[in-house]
Amino acid sequence: MSDVVGEHFRYLSDPLRLQQFEEAVVGAIRQGDTAADIGCGVGILGLMCLKAGASRVWGIDRTQAIEIARATMDHCGMADRYTCVAESSFRAALPERVDIVICDHVGYFGFDYGIVGTIGDARRRFLKPGGKVLPERIVLHAAAAQSPECRKLAQGWASEPVPAEFHWLREYGVNAKHSHFFEEHELASAPAELGTIDLRQDSPDLLSFSAELTVARAGELDGLAGWFDCEIFDGVRMTNSPLAPERIDRPQAFLPFAQPLTVIAGDTVDLSLSVRHEESVVAWSASVPRTGQSIRQSTWASKILDPRDRVPPAERVPELGPTGAVRRTLLGLIDGKTSNADIERAMLRDHADLFPTREQVVRFIRRELNRSSR
Repeated sequence: MSDVVGEHFRYLSDPLRLQQFEEAVVGAIRQGDTAADIGCGVGILGLMCLKAGASRVWGIDRTQAIEIARATMDHCGMADRYTCVAESSFRAALPERVDIVICDHVGYFGFDYGIVGTIGDARRRFLKPGGKVLPERIVLHAAAAQSPECRKLAQGWASEPVPAEFHWLREYGVNAKHSHFFEEHELASAPAELGTIDLRQDSPDLLSFSAELTVARAGELDGLAGWFDCEIFDGVRMTNSPLAPERIDRPQAFLPFAQPLTVIAGDTVDLSLSVRHEESVVAWSASVPRTGQSIRQSTWASKILDPRDRVPPAERVPELGPTGAVRRTLLGLIDGKTSNADIERAMLRDHADLFPTREQVVRFIRRELNRSSR
């Protein structure tokens, strides 16, 4: 729970973000509206909806933060109007459709915390015809980056003090998306608008964007800086742009170049970005027409794969491992009549050798019972 508390403390300690969401909620909510807060965390957005006049809010979250939301609503005297759903929103079901779907899964680059698929699913299954989605749209921006600090982020695996035997992992670092708070002097070009994601309508599985960047100074480009300008509702916006005088406390995205691109002032850089949001895979390419230099990279190359991952999914033949077999047995004992204590005793009798110690077996059983009986 401590990690969850720390994460949401940061969210609740950003007054500008809270102010902008509250302004949007007040503008969107009508007296008596119902709302679904997707990935609700500790329930701050749902609380805003209730204060603005919502008659009922469903807070949906699969993490332990849902218990903080539950206790908070009880402390505020709003538990009768706030229903906690401890589940992934993709598996959750609501008894009725709502007037508002709200979610703050806006990542560093806008799309990179699964908001496109999350809101898309919630909008189709939970929202009334003519209902509202908050946020409404996300505009993506990018600029060329010259940053020794970002270079260290990307090249970290190939640097001291990492033992030389692990330097081959550099490939993972240079193909990963990193977070970084950019200073204006680290941007080597003016920003370009890549495109807009409209969360009020369906998006294709593959999103593609392109832009041209004009380099302001000579040197080596280390990668791309990316951020968002998000319209929450009816002109109320929030951004994490390093160039904005008022920005929320959220870092930007850094997409490295495996090899720096050498440029002079006035060079153009042709940029392409594609996002397969269902799999959270980002691909980016950049080229300098004057020199012919180019790079093409993808976060797919940063994924840790075992041999089974290299087989196309449709061709895999799944088999239950020892843990999976025991989990199946445990699930078979959950019948609505047998207590947790009796299930635990039965499992310990038949599967005491599942893990090296009895304590580890007990922890596994209790964790699975807690997860499966929600």
